[in-house]
Amino acid sequence: MAQTIKSLNDVPKVIDGSLWAGTFVVEIQDDVLADDFTFEALMGALPLDWQAKILNKKSFHDRCASLCNQLLQLFGCSIMTGSDFRKLKFDKGSFGKPFLDNDYSLPFSMSTGEQCVAMSLVKCVSPDEYQNIGIDIASTSNYGGKEELELFREIFSEEEFRALLRASNPRVVFTYLWSLKESYTKFTGTGLNTNLAEIDFGSINFFPANGTSLNITLEKLPLVFHSQWFNNEIITTCIPRSISNNINMDTSELYNISLSTLIEFFMKN
Repeated sequence: MAQTIKSLNDVPKVIDGSLWAGTFVVEIQDDVLADDFTFEALMGALPLDWQAKILNKKSFHDRCASLCNQLLQLFGCSIMTGSDFRKLKFDKGSFGKPFLDNDYSLPFSMSTGEQCVAMSLVKCVSPDEYQNIGIDIASTSNYGGKEELELFREIFSEEEFRALLRASNPRVVFTYLWSLKESYTKFTGTGLNTNLAEIDFGSINFFPANGTSLNITLEKLPLVFHSQWFNNEIITTCIPRSISNNINMDTSELYNISLSTLIEFFMKN
């Protein structure tokens, strides 16, 4: 169950301590953003090139989702670094993954789902060496039934696919596996420029209702994947085991930030 951050006064309680990792989630509310004044005011907080990318989205829902994603990126980095969001400088990796150009001590990863946007962050890692983390949101609606599984055959390893066929609830297992793979590609920064079948999580045919953590070594790197439900979507984060061990994480804390909190933050600043 996600904890709810109702105001900025709650945030210091979340990040208290020298090393912290967690996930911020914001539900996409088209009805709220349908107000022209609110939408335009929030757009005005973003750089012009970010605004252009949002406006190029075809549907209003996609524009709202993209706006929420970009606002959450600024909000999270501003809160965690204590910097004015206008002074934050970002760059992108070769495959487009954003990172803070002027502060390597705050690695983060962004994801947009059907109902929400999410941001995974780690605070106070070594500022001298950039650390990767990854996050993905996967929806159960992406599963089209067993008759369509063959269409996705090429993204699974042999062992994964056999386990998926045996699963009592293949919709959930499919969603879980998809979120695992995608969070790993976000971790590496390669995105879909990856052979997903080569990312092998083995025989998985069950996903607990209260979420789960998976320790696995991929490409000789020990990793921890934390996965949990948020409404009808599974949010999975991927972080190096070295970070997870240092913060004694059993599960990744999930914090539900209301859209009204974001609106208040940017309109007051």
